[in-house]
Amino acid sequence: MTTDRLLRECISSNKNELVIFGADSFAQFPTRDSSIHSNCDRALPGACSCDLVVLRGQPQHDYYTWLRAHGLGPDHIVAYEESSRDRSLSECIIENPQPVLNMIEVIGRKPVYVPWYSGRKEAEAAKILGAELFGAQRDVTVKYNDKAEFKSICQQLGIPVITGNSFTMQPEDDNNAQEMARIIKGYLTTHETVILRGTLGESGMSLYRTTGDDLPELYEKIVATGEKMVIIEPFLSVISSPGDQWTIDRAGRIDHIGLTDQVCEKGMVHVATQHGPPVSPRLYDIITQTSRKIVKHMAESGYCGVFGIDYIVTNEDVFPVENNARFNGSTYPRLITDKMKKVIPSIDYWKFIKIKTTPCTFAELTALIHDLLYDGVKVNSVFPYNCRTLQTRGVFSVLLLAEDLNHLRYIEEALKERGIKRD
Repeated sequence: MTTDRLLRECISSNKNELVIFGADSFAQFPTRDSSIHSNCDRALPGACSCDLVVLRGQPQHDYYTWLRAHGLGPDHIVAYEESSRDRSLSECIIENPQPVLNMIEVIGRKPVYVPWYSGRKEAEAAKILGAELFGAQRDVTVKYNDKAEFKSICQQLGIPVITGNSFTMQPEDDNNAQEMARIIKGYLTTHETVILRGTLGESGMSLYRTTGDDLPELYEKIVATGEKMVIIEPFLSVISSPGDQWTIDRAGRIDHIGLTDQVCEKGMVHVATQHGPPVSPRLYDIITQTSRKIVKHMAESGYCGVFGIDYIVTNEDVFPVENNARFNGSTYPRLITDKMKKVIPSIDYWKFIKIKTTPCTFAELTALIHDLLYDGVKVNSVFPYNCRTLQTRGVFSVLLLAEDLNHLRYIEEALKERGIKRD
């Protein structure tokens, strides 16, 4: 296991290979939340100039021009005119691979397909493109993404986990709701709050908290999602929520990419990711040593790709809570900042936030934050990305870049004063 490669080098460092990013956030999980929007554009600033990025629609022209002016973004783009939620980006490629195949032929390098999530359709898309897949077989991906399965694996490896129950939703059984209530009330005798997590949920979906006064309504709400199983656990007082990111490359080499601090709203829903100097040596050792056991298990199972293991630090212990066996929300910011640090080495802190403001054009946004805007020179700055819905919904993402924590906080406050704050 090594720690000396940047994330992009773990994907490919071969100049004869063409990395094709398919950064769609439409998951292959059984349940899809209507609030989740496709985020293909987030791959644009993190891609190298020699890469190919596949999009669901044309990139926002002003934004792409701005990226290129700062030496960021790919030379090559294939854009499908696909706005439907019925198909993922990989399914678009499967239905009409010719635009990508034409680009591969023109570029003349061996393709490597790099999807956000690696499922059956992603493997099929890679095969049609004649590409290697930087990803795992679907069964392996699901095995580690499934929160109940992951918890069971941790127990097999002797890793401490939060006390809890995996509960199967069976609404056709008249006693099912009462059984769920019985389990919850059992934990409420020693804890004020109980949390329920859908085993295949994402982006905060199928995530609930209860003090026991809404159990019939809660049961019906979960049934309505179609979730087949939930994990019921006592809600612990969380000190911090580190995320530990790793890769296993196509040759089976393992690399530790690094730790970040996850900011969670009400202790549950992830709303931001912050990177800075590492946690205490004690916590760093506990987390990375725990992760190494998990990573070894994943490598032996044939996993390939990026993944992030989420932890919670409590007064009781440090617990792994889920394994995001796919590209994470912080994966693309890390690709971006790795490139920036080659130009501005003093960027020691960054923070990734989903942002909302009054809908506007990219030109209007840059005029509003011109003194804070990344320019390739100053350290403390704001880097906007994933701007496709900026003009229609006012929603986009930012990377706050800073030399220290005080500057990071100052920049975030400066954005809030201009009506730009967390979504």
